[in-house]
Amino acid sequence: MGLQDKRAAARERNRREQEAGRARQRRYTKTEELRRLGVPVPSWDERALDEDALDAMLAAEKQRRTELYERFVRAGTVTTFRALGVQILTGDDKVYTIGQHDPYAKTNGSRLLGPLAGAQAMVTDGAQAWSPGRAMFLPIGLAGLATKTVADAAVVFPDGTVHTRALNGSAEVREAQKQTVEFNSRSGGGSGVTATGPSDDPAARLQKLQELRDAGLLSQEEYDAKRADIIASL
Repeated sequence: MGLQDKRAAARERNRREQEAGRARQRRYTKTEELRRLGVPVPSWDERALDEDALDAMLAAEKQRRTELYERFVRAGTVTTFRALGVQILTGDDKVYTIGQHDPYAKTNGSRLLGPLAGAQAMVTDGAQAWSPGRAMFLPIGLAGLATKTVADAAVVFPDGTVHTRALNGSAEVREAQKQTVEFNSRSGGGSGVTATGPSDDPAARLQKLQELRDAGLLSQEEYDAKRADIIASL
């Protein structure tokens, strides 16, 4: 090989190396954008990531956000349980995370968690009880709510999916517990204080209602209204 051929070969190697470097940078940039959008992707590895696949993932996520924005707009009314970190669209019967709703870009970054029916919200200290095949969160007893300053809000779905949000401060813990009562009244998931479903025993329901009021989780007006509902169902 002559000197001119060697120089041409060296230039070609440099060109390929530079192009490979630019391709790696593009893949890295797209991977980081997906992570910023909340899309789980594997650890960056030039051998594992394909640029076309990343482009398809980005397009799919942007389309999802656009369609979800339109769904939120059509729903009109959204019930937000901020302490629990979830929200419900009117007439949708599904539970979503609380993502950014951007009217300028016309996108919504929320994510679907699961169906409302059968979902159960609770406040837990983070401990878990294990049973074959799944984990169950141990809720905080009512007596401990008044002084609890660090806890987790958890929403558990029938398929075993669990959404959690860290709570800091006794006021936030109490607010989360109040929101579990409202959320579970919508979902049929129970009182949010225990991991079991609501009891059909009126006496037990009245006792639980009184415990909620005594713990400061229900106002006297709310207590009276719910007590009247239970008595009317006898």
